[in-house]
Amino acid sequence: MGDIQEPKRSWREALLVYRKPRVLGMIFLGFSAGLPFLLVFSTLSAWLTDAGLSRTLIGYFSWVGITYSIKVFWAPVIDR
Repeated sequence: MGDIQEPKRSWREALLVYRKPRVLGMIFLGFSAGLPFLLVFSTLSAWLTDAGLSRTLIGYFSWVGITYSIKVFWAPVIDR
């Protein structure tokens, strides 16, 4: 009864939004902000093993990296 039909968009049209300069800038900033964490935490256990630390202590260091991974869950609580 008078429903207005919206035009269907194709996948190509939906992906064109990612070619906008502002969106590309945000993608670049997000990637570059996360890259140091990836590089440090992926090689941290090798560095600590070379330094002679025990596996237990290396496991405790890995918990520091986990806090960054679950930041999505605790950040809204902290921000309020």
